[in-house]
Amino acid sequence: MTSCLRSLRALRVHRIQHVHLHPVVSSTPSAFHKLYTTETAQVENPAAKYAPKAGQLARFWKKVAIKPVDDKYHVTLDGRSMKTPDGNPLVIPASRSMLALFVAGEWEGQAKLLKSYSLPLTSIIVRSIDGLSDEATRQSVIDNLLRYVHTDSICYYQDYPDSFVKLQDEYWRLLIAWMKEEYGLDIKTTNGILSIRQPEEVVAKLRSILEDFDLITLAAFEKAVLSSKSFIVALALVRRRITVENAAKAARLEVLHQIDRWGEVEDSHDVDREDLTRQLGAVACTVLKEAS
Repeated sequence: MTSCLRSLRALRVHRIQHVHLHPVVSSTPSAFHKLYTTETAQVENPAAKYAPKAGQLARFWKKVAIKPVDDKYHVTLDGRSMKTPDGNPLVIPASRSMLALFVAGEWEGQAKLLKSYSLPLTSIIVRSIDGLSDEATRQSVIDNLLRYVHTDSICYYQDYPDSFVKLQDEYWRLLIAWMKEEYGLDIKTTNGILSIRQPEEVVAKLRSILEDFDLITLAAFEKAVLSSKSFIVALALVRRRITVENAAKAARLEVLHQIDRWGEVEDSHDVDREDLTRQLGAVACTVLKEAS
């Protein structure tokens, strides 16, 4: 929990204490329609449909709220229920009240100018509603994510230098061992330069895991895979096996080793680190367990 909140510190979620509850009045899709594009471009990443537009939007609301309606929470701006780019209500299941507060906190934490990159939780919810609610799209997303199983960087090892071998043992081999312990899967690894393919039974088991994810968890997992470029790191994060910090390190292990040897490039390595931590932190917050 502490790790999750620390990773989202740039979003100023501590301002959630100022979020109030107001009745849902009419809907206000303007914030999303100005921030996100809904043009159907031919892109490799299906989530790119909801990529932020260039430019910024001035904050036009004074109060952010969440309003329980039936078995869901509506997020409201000045009492008006928000909508997604496709015109669907921005709603979060009542079983995820903490997530609803976090999403509201993203909008409450905006200053004079709205920064789309500081809404990672909102983008996950939008993705789950506008994109993954269609069964054909959901299956296509699962198919695309499973391709990362065969190219996962933590399956490709180096046997030198010793300093990097030590890092691999610390961050990568532990996750391979966890896959065996948790799911009974023998993940193939290699020290060579040729690509490998995981056995069909491994892919089938991983597919069944993704099929069991609800739409929000699948959207969060997709963000984790696309951010870390690792299926296994993303799965360990969603299953709460590793912290956000360790997930970010595992995803950038070669870069971290280079930084340790040659130093960090200012405004490059540090920016990449913070961006990855923000994205993975949003994923961790999305899958937090509610107190029973």
